[in-house]
Amino acid sequence: MGKDAQLSPAEKGAILAFCKAGYSNRAIAGELGRPKDVVRCYLRDPEAYGTRYNGMKPRILVGSACRLLLREASKVGSSARLLKTTLNLDASLRTCQRRLQQSPILNYEKRKHMPNLQAKHKIARVEYAKRHLRESTNWTEIIWSDEKKFNLDGPDGFQSYWHDLRKEPDTFLTRQKGGGGVMVWGAFSSKGLSELAFLEGNQKADDYVETLENYLLPFGHCHYGPRFTFMQDGASIHRAKTTMAWFAENGVDIFDHPSLSPDLNPIENLWGVLARSVYANGRQFMTLHDLVEAIKRAWSGLSQTYLDKLI
Repeated sequence: MGKDAQLSPAEKGAILAFCKAGYSNRAIAGELGRPKDVVRCYLRDPEAYGTRYNGMKPRILVGSACRLLLREASKVGSSARLLKTTLNLDASLRTCQRRLQQSPILNYEKRKHMPNLQAKHKIARVEYAKRHLRESTNWTEIIWSDEKKFNLDGPDGFQSYWHDLRKEPDTFLTRQKGGGGVMVWGAFSSKGLSELAFLEGNQKADDYVETLENYLLPFGHCHYGPRFTFMQDGASIHRAKTTMAWFAENGVDIFDHPSLSPDLNPIENLWGVLARSVYANGRQFMTLHDLVEAIKRAWSGLSQTYLDKLI
C-alpha cells in the first residue's frame, strides 16, 4: 500500500485502539507501517479526516444541463449568450462558452454565404453544364469583362504580413470609405487586354453603353471582326433594355449563363493579380492620379502567357 493512500477503516480502528492503550504516534506508525504524520493527522480530527477541501470549485454546468446545452448548440447553432438565456441555465456566460469550446464535435465559425437558389435556378445550372458538355465551346473566342473598385487605402478586407517580432508592428491608414477610389472596367481574351476605362460616378445603362462603345467595340473589332462573343455579369445595367438593344445593333453575342450561377469569369483571377501588384508591400496612395497610374502600370505588365492560362 502506498504511503500516501487514505487510511482504511481497519487502520482507523487500530489507530484509535492503540491510542487508547497509550501508544505514542511514533509507536502506532511503526505498528501500522505508516508515516507518523498520517497518524497525527487522523488523531487530530478523526471525523474530518479525508474530507479536506482540494482547492477546486465544483463544476456547475454538468450532467443533463451540459448535455442540453450541447444538444441545442448542435441543433440551432446559436451563440453561447443566446443559449444561456433561452435555456435559462444557472451558469455564467464564460462557463457556457467553455463547455461549448471543450466539445469535440462543435466549432464556432462564421456562416458561409450562399445564393437563394430555387428549383428553377438548379435546373438551369444543370442544363447549362450539360449543354457545354455536349457542345464544343471555343473559350478563346470569348471576350471576358468586369468592373473592379480600387481604393486609395488598399484592398477591402484585412491586410496580412509576416511580422518580425523584433520590430514595431506595421500599420496602414484607414480613411472613411477607403479614402476614395476609382471604378475600373476592363476586358481580356486570348488576343490580349483591352484598354482600361476609369468610370466616374454612379453608372447607369447609358453610361455603360458609352463604355462599351469606346472600349469594347474597338477591342472586339480589332481582334475578331464585326461580330464577337462577350461575357459580362448579371448587373442590372448590363441587362437593361438599352444595353441589350445596343448589343443587338452592334452584332455582339452575349455568352449566356444562368442567374445566381457561380462567378466563373476568369477576369476575377486577373483582378486578384492586378490588386496584389498595385498594393504590393502594403502600398497606399494619397491621390487618385497616383492610384490610376499604378493600375495602368500593373495592367500593362500582365503577360499574354498568364492570360492564356486563365482561359
